[in-house]
Amino acid sequence: MSMDRSTTLYSRKTSISLLASIEASMANVLLFFFVAFVVLLFLDPHVEGSRLSLTHVDSAAQLTSAERFRRAARRSHSRRQAFEGKWSSPSTVVAVVDYAGDTEYVIDFGIGSPVLPATAILDTGSDLIWTQCVPCLDCLSQPSPFYDPSKSYTFSPVPCSSPFCSNRTSIDNGCGGDRCLYLASYGDGSESIGFLGTETFIFGDGSSIAGVTFGCGFQNNGSLSNSTGIVGMGRGLLSLPSQLNPRKFSYCLTPLNSSTASHLFLGSTASLGGNRGALIGSTPLISSPLAYFSTFYYLSLLGISLGGNRLPIPASVFQLKPDGSGGTFIDSGTFLTSLNQAGYDILREEIIKQVRKPAAELPEVIQDMGVDLCFSFHGASSLPPMPELVFHFEGADMRFPRDKYMAYVDDLGLLCSVIIGTQDSSIFGNYQQQNMHILFDMEADVLSFVPANCNQL
Repeated sequence: MSMDRSTTLYSRKTSISLLASIEASMANVLLFFFVAFVVLLFLDPHVEGSRLSLTHVDSAAQLTSAERFRRAARRSHSRRQAFEGKWSSPSTVVAVVDYAGDTEYVIDFGIGSPVLPATAILDTGSDLIWTQCVPCLDCLSQPSPFYDPSKSYTFSPVPCSSPFCSNRTSIDNGCGGDRCLYLASYGDGSESIGFLGTETFIFGDGSSIAGVTFGCGFQNNGSLSNSTGIVGMGRGLLSLPSQLNPRKFSYCLTPLNSSTASHLFLGSTASLGGNRGALIGSTPLISSPLAYFSTFYYLSLLGISLGGNRLPIPASVFQLKPDGSGGTFIDSGTFLTSLNQAGYDILREEIIKQVRKPAAELPEVIQDMGVDLCFSFHGASSLPPMPELVFHFEGADMRFPRDKYMAYVDDLGLLCSVIIGTQDSSIFGNYQQQNMHILFDMEADVLSFVPANCNQL
């Protein structure tokens, strides 16, 4: 992060040159099978619709509700710090730097023909889809065998002439022979180096997508939360949603302590029509003026109310600035919602007034999560009633009862805000997205949402 632009460019070019030299020794692995060509001629590269299960990264762990909350909050704190590092020095970093290593949800799918099982991190904050591949020069441990492109007759390498191998994407790329090589960097220092290819992805509901462009990573470091790679769900050219037809998806996240899986819907299955009797809200998806930040799903947050009172927060606090700074975006991989400090300070003061008791002194374990507002209710028989919180977006309001913006950490006897402050862009986190069906329509540039019982969807 501290390197100047010329040093960074040199480092990137050196990595790409290394890939080119490695490519010459990989000819036996990257054979372009004639049968793959024939198969791909008859496979539709688009998807009509798929329904997938989302597994929370802590679902298999034997944890108390307080332990789950603390682990998710710590991951959220790390992810937010990585975002803040990205915003503070965008001009000195060549590749888009996202954080995806320790995130919240993973999906299971199959890749290739014959099918190999894969489990990947779902990340709305990055674009590239990639999995660890043979030959693994430097790979992370994973729960299933490494994908081997030479054993799949539906694999095809992406040539350098492809639009996916250009500066229109959010990754560094270059050529080795006629193969498109990539280098993807993440805010926690993780990297994936490999080549781009196309392949068939198969999902648990029996649906499949042929011709998906993805990264075959043979040199990877960082954290993958015991998965095989990352599925980028951002707005860039290489993301999974950008390769769908129609280009839309939705998800419904079950509560943190639920034993039921959350759900992801791709293509035509992404619809809010099944939520009977509930009022659907819709708000525009805003594009960043900087291509560097074009991955994110920005929203137009106009203001906040608590208990029916509009807080005196200028609308400009949450607006996306002409230089690409500020703004508010929605992110599935961030647990806690963070608001620009100027707006958060006003909300924090109002919450203290509503609780009608002084804020508690925070133990270190809470401070490490980035949380800065809690109230002590140790030994209390009940928690105080609190008014409805409302986020006013352009065209629609999101409403939250107390338990969607305050969380009780029972082993510490603390009632804590799940909204925190940040110095730049505000992030609408997944704690407040739980039990809400959220639809991303990338063709209409609209985000729609409706309250839902995600356990029964």
